[in-house]
Amino acid sequence: MPQYTFYVDAWLLRLGANFLFEYLLLWATAEVTRTSTRPVKLAAGAALGTLHYALYLLAGLGIIPYYGVLRFLPTIALVSLLMVSAAFYPVTVKAVARILGYFYLIGFVAAGAGLAGAFLLGSPTEPAYTLGMLAAAGSILLIAELGWGIVHQRIIHNVYHLPVEIACAGRLASVQALVDTGNNLKDPLSLQPVMIVEQQAIKELLPEPISAAVEALEQGNLSSIDTLMESSEWSTRFRLIPFSSIGREHGILIGFRPDAVHIRAGQNGPVVQPIIAIHPRTLDPDGKYEALIPPSLLQQAIDQLASVPTVEGGQRHAASHNPKV
Repeated sequence: MPQYTFYVDAWLLRLGANFLFEYLLLWATAEVTRTSTRPVKLAAGAALGTLHYALYLLAGLGIIPYYGVLRFLPTIALVSLLMVSAAFYPVTVKAVARILGYFYLIGFVAAGAGLAGAFLLGSPTEPAYTLGMLAAAGSILLIAELGWGIVHQRIIHNVYHLPVEIACAGRLASVQALVDTGNNLKDPLSLQPVMIVEQQAIKELLPEPISAAVEALEQGNLSSIDTLMESSEWSTRFRLIPFSSIGREHGILIGFRPDAVHIRAGQNGPVVQPIIAIHPRTLDPDGKYEALIPPSLLQQAIDQLASVPTVEGGQRHAASHNPKV
């Protein structure tokens, strides 16, 4: 019977590196697919993968049988399925298929980086597999935190940033708006959704009493609101929007009803009917947007575009023949 010498510390290090790799692979899959899970579940999935790896190593040395079965592609696929099921339980069959797709995609990229690292940090005859696994784990972090983060930033910039034009009393103001899924404000009277806009971005639309009242309210002076309510020019437009935020549970924003709000293509874009809440301070320190638009307004615009009939000349032609209300 052949004799084997085991270096327990080396084996534990190798298995530990594999566990880290499997855990990060499942974690990155959860991040990319936006699938909820818990560290305990991720650890359970990683433990299953590490158990398979340990059996594979033992079989490779001839200590246990079934080496061919353990490296058989259906066996590896089954282990992957068990890992994903344990990490994301309970999960539907449809969701499992989607998760597995990202799991394999990230895994193949990371495995390639790990294999390259093993040979670069070791030698062709003695690859540094433990260091290779650590390199693979590092590549997963880059994919999840850097690479996928950049992709998401581009998606957010191109999809969730919308040019908006606000019309009020014969004046126009153009702003860049961010679709804010956390903005669920509604006007208490009309129940219309509220779009929050920086005061500076729409100063051309605001009469001097409105601007002064916004600044006074920011300082805690409520007396200016009474003056606004007596103003005949803005009495029908004027709104008070209650809100709560971190550090301010019972706040009030001054708002108004615009004549129209066009999303994207200026006068040619879909028209929505929000209430504009005037924010006295800068919304984005980087200046990438000056307004926060709720998803319900974006849905209004999408529904409006979908309802426009397609006739000769296309959608633009059809829109131009709609009667004005």
